[in-house]
Amino acid sequence: MSVALYVASRYLTGGRNHYARFVTWVSLVGLALGVLVLTVVVSVMNGFDAELRLRILGTVPHVVLTSRTESSELLDAVIEDVDVTSAYRFFSAAGMVSKNAAVNPVTIFGLDGAGARELAQVADNMVVSTLSQALAEPGGIVMGVQLATHIGLLLGDDVMLVVSESVNGSVRAKLKRFRLTGAFEIGADFDYTLVLVARDAFSETERARMGTDGIRVQLIDPMQAGAFADRWRGIASDVVTWTDSYGALFQAVRVEKVLMFLILLLVVAVAGFNIVSGQTMVVHDKQADIAILRTLGATASEVQRIFLLQGIVIASLGIVVGLALGVLVAANIATLVATVEAWFGFRLLEGSYFVAVPSRVLLEDLWVIGGLSWLLCLLAAWIPARRATEQNPVEGLH
Repeated sequence: MSVALYVASRYLTGGRNHYARFVTWVSLVGLALGVLVLTVVVSVMNGFDAELRLRILGTVPHVVLTSRTESSELLDAVIEDVDVTSAYRFFSAAGMVSKNAAVNPVTIFGLDGAGARELAQVADNMVVSTLSQALAEPGGIVMGVQLATHIGLLLGDDVMLVVSESVNGSVRAKLKRFRLTGAFEIGADFDYTLVLVARDAFSETERARMGTDGIRVQLIDPMQAGAFADRWRGIASDVVTWTDSYGALFQAVRVEKVLMFLILLLVVAVAGFNIVSGQTMVVHDKQADIAILRTLGATASEVQRIFLLQGIVIASLGIVVGLALGVLVAANIATLVATVEAWFGFRLLEGSYFVAVPSRVLLEDLWVIGGLSWLLCLLAAWIPARRATEQNPVEGLH
């Protein structure tokens, strides 16, 4: 063990100034709590982001391709692309559902048999009938349970679908009657805004006039939608990716995460700079020791290293303990929140689509939190360590 590390460890566990030691260990606890809170909050935001991506990107098309030529040739070519998990004919339009006096704006998805099998996010969350069976019935329409409840629909009830149609440069409303044959519950906005019908419920002319009729493409990695679109823009007449419709939402979530990270990092910084006060007291208390060490031949850098190592040990302990407790709390956040809700009789996520608080711990986030916290604490420890080298040995000996 080096002399600097040995002396630093002695100063951590001994000394006459008990108040200085108390402030030092309080700094350690505060640092651990700050890192814990930062780890938990970032993990929870990762969880919400992952849930949104799963629920939204599992329902909306990652890419929609349209072509002026025969779509079957384009469909076969797209299916062979190595980045594609599924591709099928798809129709999308905006409209409204109406029942008596109740009206609600919706997005209309028209699917064929292959689409009904491939749209797993809806098919796996059907609460009434199955998606393929519901769309196979003549005039069948499928919608979210919440939407059906909102407009007062029961299974088998007739519902009017109002779709805008572009004819000769003007727009007119066209009414089409359907019958509720199935319902789903995804746990997102689509429960209120999405209806599914058979693609052949609209003629080819109607599909051209009412919305987008093309090929829906689901990718292995939705984040590669832009690169995929660039490859196919010269082949398809039009390419639309999910980022065109929902990119702003995920960008807002990303910005919110970064801002929250920076705000909570300030809490860690405050806790870290408490090391300055504790170490400054130690330096003041050890003036005589510093003078004796300098008289015995210790250099200024060796004295500085003693107090810098002391601060680094405190910071490292606080960060490691904070990260460990943060990962533990983040992994069990749903249970902890449920317990608190049971104690106080309220629901934290009341009115949202989430049943439990999601959490996702990412190793890269832990490295960033630990690294930035350690750098802040290193700066905080350097300030009093630098001051120790400026002590006059003569005054210390007196």
